[in-house]
Amino acid sequence: MTASYESVKALLSRGISKPSLYEVLMPLGPGPGNQDAMEQLRFLCSNTAVPPASVNTIAVNGHEAMGVTREQPTFVQFTSPFSVTVIADKDYTVYKSIKRWLDTIAINANPNSIGGVNGQSQRISYYDNFKKDIILKKLELKGGRGTREANSYSEPFRIVFNNAFPVNLGEISLSSENYDSRLEFTVDFAYETYSFVQNAEDIETDIVTAIDSILV
Repeated sequence: MTASYESVKALLSRGISKPSLYEVLMPLGPGPGNQDAMEQLRFLCSNTAVPPASVNTIAVNGHEAMGVTREQPTFVQFTSPFSVTVIADKDYTVYKSIKRWLDTIAINANPNSIGGVNGQSQRISYYDNFKKDIILKKLELKGGRGTREANSYSEPFRIVFNNAFPVNLGEISLSSENYDSRLEFTVDFAYETYSFVQNAEDIETDIVTAIDSILV
């Protein structure tokens, strides 16, 4: 009991995880305003979550013993979509950049009043032309008061959403009564799988290097 108490005490002395410390990185590309949008997303994403992963099973009776039912795994399922809520600036920088990304999914995704190259008809683009990887970093405070280290952040893990693209650009809610409120919008992204990278601060992937080079 003493050892257990001391270990918990030591753990709490290091602090507990805070849900407010995270960072979202999206490779929006070199288009107009996209660099500003990528930088804003690192600070103006007000809400997000790591989607659950689950194992799908089927009931198998008598697999090894008659009369005994076993839950047999069939595949690992990643719950989609990945959602982010973003605080809008007055220029709607992030909103416009993600809208441009969404518009690349189909020809005439943003039709004009006189029609596009195919009138009002839509045609879906090639999948490889609009899918991207999105990164969600979980951050934690380290150092500071009571330690010999300066205040800094550690990255216990990151989530890489593989082959993601926007499927829902949420409403912009307007109201004459909310004159002293901030405006937010939500974006949902479909993705195939996600990679959980432990000790992420010690591991640099190609996509992180690419995003950081764009943001410099």
